[in-house]
Amino acid sequence: MECKLLIGGSAGQGIATISSLMSKYFHRMGYYILTMESYQSRIRGGHNFSLIRISDSEVYSIDNNYVDILIALNNETINLHEHEVKEGGYIICDTEMKIDSQSKKILRIPMRKIAVEKTKTRIVENTVVCGALVAMSNGDIEVMKKIISENFKGEDLNKNIVAIEEGYNFGLSLNTKCKEFPKISLKERLLLNGGSAVGLGAIVSNCKFLSSYPMTPGTAVMNFLATYEKDFNIVVEQAEDEISAINMAIGAFFAGARSMVTTSGGGFALMVEGLSLSGMTETPVVIHIAQRPGPATGLPTRTEQADLNFVIHAGHGEFPRYVCAPRDQEDAYYKTIKAFDLAEKYQIPSIILTDQYLIDSIKTIEGLNPPEYKSYRVKGSKDYLRHKITEDGISPFAIPGEFEGLVITDSDEHDEEGHITEDLEIRVKMVNKRMKKLELLYQEVEEPLYFGVEDPEVVFIGWGSTYGAIKEAISKLIKEGYKIGHLHFSDIYPVPKKTIMNFKNKKLFTIEGNYQGQFAGLLRKELCINVEKGLVKYNGMPYFSDEIIEGVKKIMG
Repeated sequence: MECKLLIGGSAGQGIATISSLMSKYFHRMGYYILTMESYQSRIRGGHNFSLIRISDSEVYSIDNNYVDILIALNNETINLHEHEVKEGGYIICDTEMKIDSQSKKILRIPMRKIAVEKTKTRIVENTVVCGALVAMSNGDIEVMKKIISENFKGEDLNKNIVAIEEGYNFGLSLNTKCKEFPKISLKERLLLNGGSAVGLGAIVSNCKFLSSYPMTPGTAVMNFLATYEKDFNIVVEQAEDEISAINMAIGAFFAGARSMVTTSGGGFALMVEGLSLSGMTETPVVIHIAQRPGPATGLPTRTEQADLNFVIHAGHGEFPRYVCAPRDQEDAYYKTIKAFDLAEKYQIPSIILTDQYLIDSIKTIEGLNPPEYKSYRVKGSKDYLRHKITEDGISPFAIPGEFEGLVITDSDEHDEEGHITEDLEIRVKMVNKRMKKLELLYQEVEEPLYFGVEDPEVVFIGWGSTYGAIKEAISKLIKEGYKIGHLHFSDIYPVPKKTIMNFKNKKLFTIEGNYQGQFAGLLRKELCINVEKGLVKYNGMPYFSDEIIEGVKKIMG
């Protein structure tokens, strides 16, 4: 049982409200949800839309080849998306809209009229259509009313309850069932977007400080933590710029508070000097970077995977770092926990590389387990050496003010005590000490997931948020008889070496959201194996499984 909704209109018409309410509703009814948000960089006007895929089994990709129900809040939505509505599908619009469609079933709902007559305001007309959808899916209005009560308060709650009931009654009067989705008895699951997943991971990692200068789409993490800062005793600071943000976070971690910054590629460009400061002073910091198309301002509200090379090579000088790119919302939670853990354990910068698609999309997941929190701090002594040379390169990590001794460090090269030095022998020892940690990180990185036939002719490699679309595409192609596999990385740097070397004699192609095939280049450089740029996409939209199927078939000949 499956259905796909597309809600379209201009910014400010309440597309996000319909998408949020309907996603929560079908989730509560027991179904799996996956959404995609497409919006322009403006407050009013333009064309925005939200896709919701609903299924009784887990879904991995938002296909763009069909829509069951098109909810059009303006005529432009019909002009742009009518061709996506499959035969037997429906277009739902306001009775006041003038449209002419011979091939699709049109359901006109007096959204505005009901809203104004029953609540004296137009603002709830999007809630009216939600009520009608519940009726036309053979649904449970009480479930939706409970969701409304959780999302609105006071007079807004009363008006939305009236709107949902009136919309539901009108939907019943149409005597039409677009798709029947009765409540199914399934265990409780979570409905989570990527921004919330990263934020939750930070909370359970005992993050106590976040600093950021707002930059779409990375701001989602700041907004989430700001919502719960009082509940979990977190300081959320909107800095005056990105330079201040990263230096605040480094200072907070130095002073004993686990900390992070969140930004996008353009903001990270300003943070790079701070990244090197973290590397030189061996002060942990966690950096979340939500990618969007660049260069410069680029497409602020779209998605891409073009910052990989930048993130791995950012910073002057040589120092170890950990870089991960979560494959989905669940993985974003666990990778954030890992980023905090490795940052403190190895006293390095940890970078979480997401993108607009992952951050904004909502997905049903089975559940999340809180980790066993582990601190790597020690209590220093009077003769404490902040940069003590040890066998593994990891110095004891003590917090200033917690003991009698001093914690000294510097952005200049320094000796074991932390004092500035220009002694060239000490310089070599300190570089070797810091770089020893890179070898240890190879033992920490997670090997890529493999999905496919036992002995594939060709292996397609992905990383980050392309996981769902590639997995669904490869699964369908295997059923058609293709002898192929899918290798997917979510720990990016240091590059995991073991699993991919089992396929080094196979034909290897990457599927990436950038022009150059940056991950293919990274694998060639780090592993000295032949990996070709396979499919690339850089139009600001995420991958869809149907376009991957088409591309793979061309490669396979």
